[in-house]
Amino acid sequence: MYKDKTVCVVIPAFNEQTQIPDVLTSLPEWIDHIVVVDDASTDDTAGVVEARAREDSRIVLLRHKENRG
Repeated sequence: MYKDKTVCVVIPAFNEQTQIPDVLTSLPEWIDHIVVVDDASTDDTAGVVEARAREDSRIVLLRHKENRG
């Protein structure tokens, strides 16, 4: 919570397996919800985010079945 407000961040991701850990780590603790939208990545972006979500309850993964651009 930040100044009595709930803060949610939405992160679009496509083939960001190597970058997404740094992005998630860089987010401050006062962010209440982190939604990562995986746009049908062909690498392990979803797996990396799922692993982080097990460690951080603020993180939610949404996956597109096909790339939506």
